[in-house]
Amino acid sequence: MGDGFSVLILWGIIGACLGSFANVAALRTLAGEDWVKQPSACFHCGKRLGFFDNLPIFGFLRHSGRSGCCGQVLPRRYLYVELAMAGLVLLAWQQLDSMFFAVFIPFILLMVVIFLTDMDAFIIPDWASLGGAALGFALALLGAPGMPLWADAALGGIAGFLLIYIINAAYKLWRGHDGMGFGDVKLMAMLGIWLGPISLLPILFAASFSGAFVGIMAILAARGKNADTAPAQLPFGCFLTPAALLWLFFAPQLLSAAQ
Repeated sequence: MGDGFSVLILWGIIGACLGSFANVAALRTLAGEDWVKQPSACFHCGKRLGFFDNLPIFGFLRHSGRSGCCGQVLPRRYLYVELAMAGLVLLAWQQLDSMFFAVFIPFILLMVVIFLTDMDAFIIPDWASLGGAALGFALALLGAPGMPLWADAALGGIAGFLLIYIINAAYKLWRGHDGMGFGDVKLMAMLGIWLGPISLLPILFAASFSGAFVGIMAILAARGKNADTAPAQLPFGCFLTPAALLWLFFAPQLLSAAQ
């Protein structure tokens, strides 16, 4: 029991570190900055951060949510994303086979980055979606554990791309404007490669249902107030990515039980 608990603590720490990386990658991508080589610095005063300030969760709590260099309040988003990523990694460790788990850590990380950039700016960066698609197909070609066969991965990528592309084209003919961005098309292709064609319709249905629910709740909340407070558009990637993670964590067990 002690060894198992130690392993969970270790993966929780690794997950928090990945959450810190996801935050940096998302924010710097949107700012057009280098997220690979550029050292971490305080975004208030620009001072380079020390080792302890860079530690996930601890670095935030160390100065009660303020920067240690200039005392400015830090966005709580940093803490929340690090905690969420730690939770996702722990859930993946519990739900997935160990080899399967190792292969899909990059996928989970990319889902979080895509969620953050789409939430902040309605942008799904190509390095995350197309790069993720290329990585997934390479892993499928290599026969990595948990990945679809390369033919299924290719079919999933094509089907995912066409599914959203055709839906958006039909919507544009009907309403005269796009209903979804092209980033969602590329994201769905990536999901088809990693999770296989069987995952596409359930993921799309779950994302559409949850998106419609959130949209209706937002409209009802805005009723009686200024109409401008109701969102004109929702970031669909923020619904596709959680649906994809739910499929990853729970669908294999459900499908095995149904057989």
